[in-house]
Amino acid sequence: MAYNMFTALNATNLVQDIGLAVPEPAFIKYRANSALHARVMDELLTYVRNFMTEIGLPGTTSINDVEDYFRAMARNRAFGAPGTTPGNSTFLLFLLARELQPKVIVESGVWAGSSLFTFRHAVPEAKLFAFDLDFGALLSRLENVDYRQHDWGTDDVRAKGPSDLCFFDDHTNNCRRVWQSYERGFKHVICDDSPDIGEIPDFRYPAVPSISMIENDRWVEGDTVEWNWHGRRLRYVFRDEDTFGAKTVIKSLHRFPSLKRLTGMEDGYHYYVRLKD
Repeated sequence: MAYNMFTALNATNLVQDIGLAVPEPAFIKYRANSALHARVMDELLTYVRNFMTEIGLPGTTSINDVEDYFRAMARNRAFGAPGTTPGNSTFLLFLLARELQPKVIVESGVWAGSSLFTFRHAVPEAKLFAFDLDFGALLSRLENVDYRQHDWGTDDVRAKGPSDLCFFDDHTNNCRRVWQSYERGFKHVICDDSPDIGEIPDFRYPAVPSISMIENDRWVEGDTVEWNWHGRRLRYVFRDEDTFGAKTVIKSLHRFPSLKRLTGMEDGYHYYVRLKD
């Protein structure tokens, strides 16, 4: 029956089988003719500029910035490795950093190094600090990066200017990281692992309480959620004290938009957070 069904589809569907699969870089999900590709890139650029404007940045991203991202990813050994930052998130990380032009970038939770590579090539002149408890998964060490094998919360790195940036991909309490960033003078924070309630089952270690949990008033003291994870039953109980009053120092917050419909790459669970002066 299956053979007959696929034979019928091959006879009626308009997609052509043109031969064996062609090896592609991990960030290339499809190839379009040049005119269509140009239209898609223009649409993608408009989408990005609108997001930048929405979060309060100038929105000066250019097609050259977009092309720089793809050129950089062609050399990113960690791109697409298991557990690394999804493609659409690296795209927005690159363009956000390029827009902000920070003097200092902090990344906590490096893993294989895909997002670290992204920041390094977005703003080569920035002072880049990389924090992790274990750099064993790192695929390559980059020049001009200060690697520190301990928790960022125990360090004394501080912002040097108003555009400096912290990126947290360490599965640690988003709200605590936001408060720590505020105390150290940072105004721009990006948090990963920040699922809403229906997305929590995607994680063993979501960064709870996550930014999405304080975005609205859905969660109240004592709220509980349980989920299954690879044969284990997990539970999380929301406590106000665990939010460290993060909402009081947040000026605005915005979830990264989905870009998969244009790029074919995967989306993540990232929030851009602008902190108060």
